[in-house]
Amino acid sequence: MKKLLASGLLGLCGTGLVGPAQANLTAVPVIMSFESDGADRQDITVGNVSSRVQYLEVSAQQITNLGEGAEEYFESPNPEEVGLLVAPRRVVLQPGEEKVVRVILLDHDLDRDKAWRVYFKPVIGDIETDKSVAVTLVAIKALVFARPDHAHSDVVGTRDGQTLTLTNQGNTNVVLYDGAQCLGAAVECTPVVGKRLWPGKSWTTELPEDAPVTFKLRDTGDERTVTF
Repeated sequence: MKKLLASGLLGLCGTGLVGPAQANLTAVPVIMSFESDGADRQDITVGNVSSRVQYLEVSAQQITNLGEGAEEYFESPNPEEVGLLVAPRRVVLQPGEEKVVRVILLDHDLDRDKAWRVYFKPVIGDIETDKSVAVTLVAIKALVFARPDHAHSDVVGTRDGQTLTLTNQGNTNVVLYDGAQCLGAAVECTPVVGKRLWPGKSWTTELPEDAPVTFKLRDTGDERTVTF
């Protein structure tokens, strides 16, 4: 038997709004929030749904440009500098096995949201074979964010025909979803895609019609309907 010389093709999959299953791994939850009056420790359960042993490296990176296009990150071997601690940093999963990764918030002095990505990155283990095999490795990531004291959103909208611009003037993120424009009878509605809007950020979208648009809005657990 000779050791496998494998080529790992690493892809970073999973955004804050996708399902928990990616390739051969699962992670639940994929979106985690730390409320100002809640616990500073939570868990992510990672599972192996493949037929081979999975060796994972776990890391946390702070998102430094929330809501400004392609995400940028800060990482450091010192969790105090990152503001978030994940443990353990290495996980071995047998086929069908699940394990818990603890996520601990270290940064509590916030005046607005702070967010991180927690990565579960598969690495090549000690596999032996008498054949040449290519192994594809796919990482998954979870979104973790912390809210400040007295967290609140304040979404202000402006319209120019079919162009809608929304600005979050609050200090915490808000999710706009189940958007719809209804003409005439309520059954004649066109879906409108929503968005997570971070504090201090704006979002401009083109609407299907020059008519009022309604979204469901959720921030600190409350859900309400807004119209622009």
